[in-house]
Amino acid sequence: MHVRKVLLIEGSVNALITASKMTVGLMTGSAAVLADAVHSLTDLANNLFAWLAVKIAESPADSSHPYGHQKFEQLAVFGLASLLTIVAFEVIVNAVERFGQPVEQSMLGLVILIFSLVINICLTFWERYWAKRLVSEILHADATHTLSDVLTSAVVIVGWQLAARGYYWIDTVFALIVSSIIFYLAFKLFQRAIPVLVDQSRYPPEELKAAVNKIPAVITVGNIRSRDTGKGQAADVTVTVCASLSTLESHQIADNIERVLAHKFDIQDVVVHIEPDVDQEVSDQNS
Repeated sequence: MHVRKVLLIEGSVNALITASKMTVGLMTGSAAVLADAVHSLTDLANNLFAWLAVKIAESPADSSHPYGHQKFEQLAVFGLASLLTIVAFEVIVNAVERFGQPVEQSMLGLVILIFSLVINICLTFWERYWAKRLVSEILHADATHTLSDVLTSAVVIVGWQLAARGYYWIDTVFALIVSSIIFYLAFKLFQRAIPVLVDQSRYPPEELKAAVNKIPAVITVGNIRSRDTGKGQAADVTVTVCASLSTLESHQIADNIERVLAHKFDIQDVVVHIEPDVDQEVSDQNS
């Protein structure tokens, strides 16, 4: 099973769930059900964004993108977060416009919503299984998104049933709750994507320096930076070593630095700049 195949299967299921919820919402006139249908539509959009992002991110580095295409995945996540923010505003507008309007009861609609809820629960566990097996962050994030849809649907079913019994205002309130969940989901996605896109520091420099300083032959650690590439971590570090060391010995020190950062911080892409300790060399010559 491939990550893109998992997303394709989930997208097909989400398309059926979205169509079912939209039908029930239009039949009954429930703002909360329609809001939940729109939320399910964002799940479908999420699958599309994720599928395209994985396809592009898996492309090898080329002359135009010498560092690879990993950040395309985060661009897709940022785009989805923006879409969810817009959808949340639309849900609020729709809920206010439909405030106080009668809501029809429908046993068929209730059965369809409960069935969709059960399918989404199964889908969440299924996708989390494949996320762990394939070690895929995007599948794990998508499974979390589906779980939020499960919680939203449960809230909607309760709100719709109360509104159908004459508590019309509850339907609108529950629709607003749905929009709040979507806002929160968008916020979490922004939190996930923005640090990668703007090269936010991945680890505190002090922790990295402490690890590198323990390596024999490293005299001082200068500038050290780390960032998340979207598919792992990268770092660059400047160290000073004894000026009398050979090129081979300096290269071995750089290899040790790479191994330490990979072992302690799981940083696989490390650039080491080695400088000779000129002050020490001058001091030795004077003595």
